[in-house]
This record gives sequence, structure tokens and C-alpha cells, in this order.
Amino acid sequence: MDTSATTNHGESNNANGGFSRRTFVKGGLAAGVAALGGMALTGCAAAPASSKQAAAADAAAPTDEITARLVERVHDANLPDAAPILPVEPPASWDDEADVVIVGVGGGGIVATAFLAQQGLKVIGIEKEGQVGGASRHACTFANVFGGSKDQNALEFSVPTFPPDVKAFTRMYEEQNAYSIDEKFLMNQLLMSGPACDWIMEQDGMNMECFGPIWHDADVHAGKQSVVLGMNNPTNAMEAVALAAGADIRLSTKCEKLVADGGRVVGVVAKGPDGKERYVKAEKGVILCAGGFGMNRDLIRAYLPSAYEGTVQGGPMPSHTGEAFRMGLGMGADFSGFDSWSCWEGAIDEETAGGDGQFWHYFWHGERQLFHNPWLIIDKRGNRQPYFAATQELFANPGGQMGDLSNCAAWMSAVGHHVYSICDSDFPTTVFEKNVLTDEGTDRNRIPITDPSTLIDTKGLVSADWLAEVDEAVERGAVKKADTIEELADMLLLDRDVLVRAVKEYNELCEKGVDDEMSTPYDPSWLHPVVKPPFYGAIIGSQMAKTMCGLRTDEHLQVMREDGSLIEGLYANATTAGGLSGEANYGCFWNSTVFGGVGTSWITGWIAAKSLLDAQ
Repeated sequence: MDTSATTNHGESNNANGGFSRRTFVKGGLAAGVAALGGMALTGCAAAPASSKQAAAADAAAPTDEITARLVERVHDANLPDAAPILPVEPPASWDDEADVVIVGVGGGGIVATAFLAQQGLKVIGIEKEGQVGGASRHACTFANVFGGSKDQNALEFSVPTFPPDVKAFTRMYEEQNAYSIDEKFLMNQLLMSGPACDWIMEQDGMNMECFGPIWHDADVHAGKQSVVLGMNNPTNAMEAVALAAGADIRLSTKCEKLVADGGRVVGVVAKGPDGKERYVKAEKGVILCAGGFGMNRDLIRAYLPSAYEGTVQGGPMPSHTGEAFRMGLGMGADFSGFDSWSCWEGAIDEETAGGDGQFWHYFWHGERQLFHNPWLIIDKRGNRQPYFAATQELFANPGGQMGDLSNCAAWMSAVGHHVYSICDSDFPTTVFEKNVLTDEGTDRNRIPITDPSTLIDTKGLVSADWLAEVDEAVERGAVKKADTIEELADMLLLDRDVLVRAVKEYNELCEKGVDDEMSTPYDPSWLHPVVKPPFYGAIIGSQMAKTMCGLRTDEHLQVMREDGSLIEGLYANATTAGGLSGEANYGCFWNSTVFGGVGTSWITGWIAAKSLLDAQ
């Protein structure tokens, strides 16, 4: 789980390599109406309009049984960057040997590597980025909303009751996920989550404090460090644990393919910084811990059709390009969690009406924090759109999400799959007057960063000069700035009369000081009129947070074929593994899963490693 977005075939999908919403959308339009569904079975596809088209279709037809079967189930499964990556046969001699190979040393990968190395196994971790930790470093907290760990038991915390009750939680969680999660799979993750958290928190250097459903790095909680890169210290600590136990972590090294002997995975092909391919034997097995595919437009189109329509930014980091998922499919693995994905609010559309055309921007940047907030938010017809916040005590799951996931679902459902957010030139002051977070709230991404002393080295991703970052967004055309409402409407591609009327009605509402229009009304502290030029606006929607479709596994995270048989020697953690948020979960109300983002990766990384060890 790293931050390079180059595919195994040398094609660049990252923000610097031309992966834009423009090409993303254009590809979908060129494919026609069938592609928009992204899930049509071959038997339902329209017949070719001519013999020439039929010949072209035949030429593009899959030549292997695995891909052919996937195309029967998922219309676009053989798109170039979605097609399964087939394994290769074992070499005459191996270049390296280990007991276990971990593919992707992000959060879950570093946990799996450290745990297995501590048990005396020879572990090789393969990481295509130049450092471990992946997206986990950039998160605020570690979560386990179910409970069951020693820290949580000491606080008498668990959901829905204390002491922890797996069956009661499963009933609640299944209801909120359309009863589409495999019950045995879910219950084992819950049962194992407590021991996983215990092992993680007991490691040297894990200076984490428990507050019920979440843990914070102590420096972050004390205010010594910003929540930006809030999991940096714990990630570094876990890396030190792995290295102290003798793990061999190979950075800037990409896993190209799995190596299979019959139906068993026995190793990987890896390419290091010298460009040479090496066959690495995995005597006991391979664990895929490489994250999801939120930056792979072909996989999104095939396996997450609603995200293909609904997101305006990919993510969570440019590294999430999905090769590990494709390698598992190449072994004949089934998939689980079709069209399930989580997202974050406030993403700015950088293609429709200007911007740099890129499909990824850092989620802590100043213009993002600005438009995380409740301004005048309308759809294309001028109708106000809802805004939810933790302070409203509505639409928050037991984990205490801010309301942002509900915002995403509402905004993506608007006409055009996005909304328009409008404010005036007083925003540098009024943004801090909005009551959008509870005092105990930990995720502060609605509050602009202003204190440079708490920021660690972000490698240029974000600064404490949030107003300069807003100005940069204006310069590149992502944020619109105009002297009149009519000019702003033109820049946003809105009808002038529609925006003028919406602003007028909103200002009248602000003057009253009470929101009597929305079913979930604005807090009075949010009611700032749009009166002082210049005026600012942006087309906003959701950013991909986690792709929750992945390889199907059993309850022990061993990868499974469509017929229910297990693939020997192959395990996967979430989110390379799918199913923990069920099927067709639009936006993922639980911020991916009961374990949040980081917890999902770290906890299931430990479970996969423990399961592989126990199976020996």
C-alpha cells in the first residue's frame, strides 16, 4: 500500500501521470450505455450492430478461462487495467526464499510482517513505495467500534452493549448493511478483533491512548502533533518492531505476479529498484495486503459502477491501483462486496468546469477543508441540499462519524452526481464560526490547518497556510472566484437565474436566523449570507476513501474460489479482501467498516497472519 500509481505494465494512473477525470469520464462515454451499468451480464448485452463490430468483439474476447468466466459475470472485467493478472509457473531455481511473503507493507502489511517475524518465521515484505505505511500514515485514528480489547474492557466499552456480544452486534451491523455480509466471516473478524488490538497496542513504541471506540497517538491527543499524518508515529513504531524481529522489508519493489504450482500459490515475482525480476519462494504462503483500487478507473468501472458515476476524486492515495486484487482474480478467486465503497465529503470536481483535470488531490488541503463546511449548497436546479454534522446528533453510527458519509450519499444522489457550494469573501472568518464538530470530536478535517508547529513533514502535501492553498485552487480553476453572482454562475456552468434566486432565498433565510426549510435544519451558526464580493464556489462531491469490493475469503481470510474451495497458500487482508461492508453499499455508512479505515487494515492484517500461522 504505497503512493506510486504506476501499474505493473508501466502505465501511469497517478496525479502526475495524466489520470484525470476527463479521461475517466471520456472512457465511460465512449463505451456506451452498457458500460454505465458496469455490471451487465454478457447474456444481457446488446448484439453488435454490424459484422465488423462482431469481429472486433471476437478479437477482444478473453483467451483464458478465468477471464472469460469473469466477463460472464462482470461486463467490463477484461478492460486493460481490470483484467486478471495470471500467475506464472515456478522457476527451475528461486532467487530468494522465505516462509511468508507479504505483498504490500502498508498498515495491515507491516502488522502481518511484524507478527509473523516475532513468531520466528522468515518474512519478506514487498512494498512498491519508498516507505512502509501506505495510506495508514495519513489517518487520524485507529478504531474498533465493536470492542473486546483489554483497553476497551477496562473502559467498559462495547457496542451495542457491554460486555461485548458478537451476536447482538452482528444483528445490528447486518441490518445496516442490508444483511449482505457472510455471517460466519463477520463474526470471526469481530471475535478476533480484540486479540488483534491487544497485540498491536502492546508492541514497543505504540504510544496509543484508548477512548472507547478509538485510539489516538498520544502526541496527537495532547495537541503536540496535528491529526494530519496522525498515525505516523504508530506506523514507525510497528516498522521498528518488524525490523527488530528480523523481517526483510524490500522497499521500491513491486510484486509483478503470483507464482503457482497447480492450484497452490508458492511465491511471487518481484521487481526491485534495479529493474530485475526475482522469483521469491513463499514456503508457507503469501498474504496480499496491498489495499484497494480507488485509483484504477477500469476496476472502478467494472466492480464499482455507482462509484464510477458518483465520485469526483479517487483515493485514498495514488498507490491504490489494484494489482493485488487482479492477481488474486488471476488465481481464480471469487470477489465479494460488489459495488461497495466508502467516500469522503468535500472533494472538488477538477474537470467539469475547470481545474487541473486530475483525479486525486490530498484530502487535508486548504480548499478541501473550506468546502467540507455548510455554506449555501444547491443542486443544478437551485434546490438546497442537506448537510449533516455530529453536532446534530443525527445520521451518526455508533462509531460517531461526523455526518460526512451521509453528506456524500446525499450529494452523489443529486442531479449530475454532485452539488455546488457557495460562500462570500468573509469565509476566512466565518468558517471558524460554524459549529460542525463536537468538543470531543477527533477528526478535525472541517477545520482549516493554521498552526505550523504541529505539522510534521508532509513532503509538500499540505501546509498550515490554508488560505494560500485556496488561492492556488482558484488559480488552477478548481475554486471559482467572481465579482458577481451572475459571473459565478457562468463559471460553475449554472443557469444565472437559478443561482441568483438560490442566493436571494438563502440570504433571506440567514436574515431570519432559523432554517425552516430542510428536514434536518442548518444550525444557526452555519447561516452566513452570501453578500460580500468576491464570491466563491466549487462543484463538490465525494472522494473515494476505500474500495470495499475485493477478493472473497473465508472467515480466516484465506482466499476463496467461486466454487467455495480455498486457494492454498493465499491469504488477503481488507481492503484487498472484500465483503466486510456487504454488497452494493453506496458510500459505506460506517466509514468503510466497524473498524474504520486504519483498523480495518491493521486488524485484518493480524488476523490473516495469525490464520496462516495456525494453519501450518
